[in-house]
Amino acid sequence: MSARAAILLLAIAAPLACGHHSRPAPPPECVQREDCAGGLAGGLLCTGGKCTGCTLSRDCRITELCDPVQRICSLRSCFGDQCTQHADCPTGNFCVQGLCLDPAKPAVSGGVPCGVALCASARDCNPGQRCNERTFVCEQDLGCTSGAPCAAGTVCNPGSGACEPGCTAETAAQVCGALVPCLGGRCVQCAADKDCGPGLVCDVAAGECRGPHGCSSSRDCAAPTVCDRATATCLAPRGPCTSNESCATDQRCETRSGNCVAGACAPDRFDPNGSAAQAAPLLPGTFPQLSLCGPAGQDEDWFSLQLLSGDTVQVVANSDPLGSFDLQLRDDNGVLEEAPFAVLHLMGSTGRYYLRARTNDASALYGLRIQVSHGAACTHNPPQQHPSAAQALPMGAGPHYGFAICPGEATWFSISAAAGQGVQVQGALDPTQGGAVLLSLYDSDGQSLLAADASGSASPQVAAAAARGNGFFLRAAGSTSSATNHYDLTVRLTP
Repeated sequence: MSARAAILLLAIAAPLACGHHSRPAPPPECVQREDCAGGLAGGLLCTGGKCTGCTLSRDCRITELCDPVQRICSLRSCFGDQCTQHADCPTGNFCVQGLCLDPAKPAVSGGVPCGVALCASARDCNPGQRCNERTFVCEQDLGCTSGAPCAAGTVCNPGSGACEPGCTAETAAQVCGALVPCLGGRCVQCAADKDCGPGLVCDVAAGECRGPHGCSSSRDCAAPTVCDRATATCLAPRGPCTSNESCATDQRCETRSGNCVAGACAPDRFDPNGSAAQAAPLLPGTFPQLSLCGPAGQDEDWFSLQLLSGDTVQVVANSDPLGSFDLQLRDDNGVLEEAPFAVLHLMGSTGRYYLRARTNDASALYGLRIQVSHGAACTHNPPQQHPSAAQALPMGAGPHYGFAICPGEATWFSISAAAGQGVQVQGALDPTQGGAVLLSLYDSDGQSLLAADASGSASPQVAAAAARGNGFFLRAAGSTSSATNHYDLTVRLTP
């Protein structure tokens, strides 16, 4: 073959050979939102490798809203990306909803004033806010997002933005009811469209069947429509209500203000639980949407908690601060703590305890948040509890060593004495080691107080000249509900 023919053959074959290699695909326009124009603040979304605009607010972060005209995600008023903790801000400023704010100089965002309000709990914040338990400032309550932490025993419903009671195969009937299954730890009506009736589709995020324009919140709706609670559909915003028909089924119209407010009281999922015998067992967690219904001052809700010695339990009730509400923590012998909206107690013994909620109003809507932290157990001595005169431990004359004070508990002793004999009881302990002991001496009926020593000293002492019957009762208890200590007693019978 001539050189000219070889060159011609190569010229013909070269394009054919190159045809076996396709042109490489262009790289994706983006991998995450930050890759789009303007970064995270630019408001574009990264969808399928391309930068796109939003159509609904649920396409954006929970702190953002979708602008329907520009189709970009923009931060809500008084929200920012400047900080996540106070240390990210200049000295003297606080991190509130991502903005560094100076308490002395309130800022303005979107025409709304933004200030700093410190808090210890949600009760310190305005309605519609919650207390950030990491930074202890009041923030707008936007609900939770999928994967966001909720209180123990609850899970996030990303459709409604609410932390709801979690469920297991064992607790499904109690938590979800007979008709709603427990899937993935949540009570959901559906996991796919096939689980819903004709004409309905499954909102997988919310776990609920919806109509064509159904919604869980206004984030599911295209602006300027909002989610109408009465119909659970996207509609134009309603004006002030004029009748109950304008409100959701669990609401009524307050014509004075034109607002839909909580309506007729309906039993909650734990009813009937109106007595200790019917107490509904609870684990630590958050339990919203509870109700007290019935004649004023007569309806009660009872719950039971299984706690260990050394546990500290805190129960906070979320109820109308202007309404009547009473919360009690109890054991089998009576009330341990009582307060309008919150109780805190260190447990001395392992056992079953009770919460009792009550109102003097015609009805009350409330929620409970239960937190338990574990601590060192109290070693009881005497080993068995003696919480009343009827269960008192007999104690004779002479020294008795190594008794224990346990948090929130009292020990009763009985002292036999002949007619006309008196008694003197001397205590010994180190109050700095865990708290002082209070001694109370009662007559033979166990009710008439003869003497008491609440001095908090290292040598408390009580005495009486004589009893009406055949002896005395001694009650020993810690000077505070958290006292944990050891003490000795010496009993002397006097003529």
